[in-house]
Amino acid sequence: MKITYILIFFVILPIIVFVYWSLIPRRWRSLFLLTISLLFIASISIKYTCYFLLNTILVYIGGIVISREEKSKCLILKLMLFWLIGNLSFFKYINLLLNTIFKFGFQFFLLPKIHLPKILLPLGISYIIFRLIHYIVEVYRKNVPESSLVDFALYVLFFPTFLAGPVERFQRFHPQTVEQKNMDIANINYGLFRIICGLIKKFIIADNLARFLLPVLNSPQNYTRTIVIFCVYGLAIRFYMDFSGYTDMAIGVGRLFGYKIVENFNKPFFQKNIILFWRNWHISVYSWIRDYFFFPLFGSHTSIFKLYLGMFLTMVVFQLWHEGSLNFLILGCYYGSGLVIWYLFQDIKRKYPLIRNLNLKRYLDPISTFFTFNFFSISFIFIFTDVHKAFDIIRYIFM
Repeated sequence: MKITYILIFFVILPIIVFVYWSLIPRRWRSLFLLTISLLFIASISIKYTCYFLLNTILVYIGGIVISREEKSKCLILKLMLFWLIGNLSFFKYINLLLNTIFKFGFQFFLLPKIHLPKILLPLGISYIIFRLIHYIVEVYRKNVPESSLVDFALYVLFFPTFLAGPVERFQRFHPQTVEQKNMDIANINYGLFRIICGLIKKFIIADNLARFLLPVLNSPQNYTRTIVIFCVYGLAIRFYMDFSGYTDMAIGVGRLFGYKIVENFNKPFFQKNIILFWRNWHISVYSWIRDYFFFPLFGSHTSIFKLYLGMFLTMVVFQLWHEGSLNFLILGCYYGSGLVIWYLFQDIKRKYPLIRNLNLKRYLDPISTFFTFNFFSISFIFIFTDVHKAFDIIRYIFM
């Protein structure tokens, strides 16, 4: 895979950019980019390329039916959502489900021990399914313009955002396809700048930082508490550099073709509370979960209990989206509890002016930022290692 990426960035990509701007007529550019995107996905897996393409065509047809058949559009929407969410759930959790069934079956019902072949999760499936769900829901709401199948497929399968997002919105992406502007040197320069930033973040900072952190976090008892704490901070920085590095590269490559991809990170570790952190970390996925899970199921005008329950469950779903494991279940509960406590604190501030006035003091902002950074730094331990080792590290720090 690394060889493929190196070839794309340093050999193939400049050729594609040159052909795109110099040789391809404007009316064929979206088809050209779609072809490149399909070839890129096929270089990873041909069968998953067919799978993604078939789902794209299915949703496009479903969107046409919804826009034209007023009576049956609700049923079509439900069927489409059932299919898309079912697909994502199957690939995300089928291995966990089968392993759990056979593990407990072997222990309690004396079933023969079976080693099942692991069903591989298609790379990029979460981002593809999220785009498809967004599109079909917005078609139902009559919030998207009509488009050709080629333009829609390009939105879904656009290769710069295929592996690591962001989850672009159709209303923002499609007008850029329609406009088809001339080549802009400023865009090319900015795209190259973001690509270089991403490469530095990912391959120079994140990957090298991991080499220093792994020995300490794997054996914390061999180091002082201070060193372990700084390595936990380093782990948070490492994850940020890794994730945001991929986003920078995606934004940079998109800009080479004239597309302005939405930002996915905005200084999250400099935010002074939990809610501001989430609004600036993995922005596109968090906003997707908010718009297509929290608001439809829990709404904004509801009881306090339902509102808090919605916040908690949204965080659980947000984390289980990454992986169906105990680690991410704990993370979801941790983040959800943090959000509920933060909003409870806002209610207390409204009732007690003294606390509200104290909270407005600007000199407390660095303290709030430091507390928020610590809150999230601890959580990244559960992404780094298994549950038992994570709790061992936390106990070593605090006890």
